[in-house]
Amino acid sequence: MGRRIDFMIGGVQKGGTTSLDAYLRQHPGIAMAKKKEVHFFDKRPRTYIRPFDYWLYHRQFRWEEQASGAKLGEATPILTWWAGALERLWLYNPDIRIITLLRDPVQRAWSHYRMDQSLEREAETFSRVIRTECERARRALPRQDRVRSKVARGFYAHQLRNLKRLFPEEQLLFLRSEDLFAAPQAELDKVTDFLGVERFAFEKEPQHNSAPAFSEMAPEDRRFLEDAYRFDAQETRRLLGWEKEPWSI
Repeated sequence: MGRRIDFMIGGVQKGGTTSLDAYLRQHPGIAMAKKKEVHFFDKRPRTYIRPFDYWLYHRQFRWEEQASGAKLGEATPILTWWAGALERLWLYNPDIRIITLLRDPVQRAWSHYRMDQSLEREAETFSRVIRTECERARRALPRQDRVRSKVARGFYAHQLRNLKRLFPEEQLLFLRSEDLFAAPQAELDKVTDFLGVERFAFEKEPQHNSAPAFSEMAPEDRRFLEDAYRFDAQETRRLLGWEKEPWSI
């Protein structure tokens, strides 16, 4: 099959993937990509050369480190949500290990909005954004809308089913974002065990890419999202055998 990377951090946006990427860069037995979010499997460059032009992807990695025994990986958190990306990842390496961070979907949507607003990518109010997303996203049809997806990205159950359809359980690790933020070392031990590298005493990283807390979510907006996500969150926890806490729904 030729050279392939060993693992992927595949989801979710605003779930702590930047922090996890930064932590893993501390480990001497792990070699992350030269940049976070390579975006090859969801936005593969078109050179019209077949099969897939993996040499373009492989330029992002230090292969000499894998030859020395390190595990190569990267983090592109849109992959679990973007249609077709996981299938392309499977074609690339059906034996790859995938780490997925899942965050309370209500808080994830709010954090996503605050980030976009702070970057001046969103001028509408949160209340309008979450209530009109489907209508606003139709302009991208038949494709998914990367920008108008603050609510859509929080429906996790179908993402989990697709992961489990393509990859065996032993290649999948699901973590709660809240646990990584609260007790990073314990969660990182799970990651290193999963990747088959020695445990490591990680230095505390700040919470990367955290959006500024300039306001609180309005109670009516929280209720709207809780109603929207309730059944999907229940199904997500059923698929993973998780308890409700610390999620709000």
